[in-house]
Amino acid sequence: SATATKADLIMLMENGAGTASINVDIKGYVTANGGTNWTEGTLVDEGTWGTNKKIYAFHDATVTSGTDMRYKITTHNQVASSKETKIHAVSIGWKA
Repeated sequence: SATATKADLIMLMENGAGTASINVDIKGYVTANGGTNWTEGTLVDEGTWGTNKKIYAFHDATVTSGTDMRYKITTHNQVASSKETKIHAVSIGWKA
């Protein structure tokens, strides 16, 4: 497989309680070398898919060259009943 140098991440997110702030309460990362080097992408709002549900993504994030693609999503400042962020689906893509 080709060595990746750029990566995309797309996710479907739901505000279960409260409202998550993009790139503060929810963050996305990609790696092309199995997690040795993570690149945090700047998520952008690409629309909605229902009540309290958002499509967040970043495109063409530069990653350390490799073929072992992975992603991670982190949530922050979560408090039961006041801010609960739910992830429903994720897709990653890459190119050389």
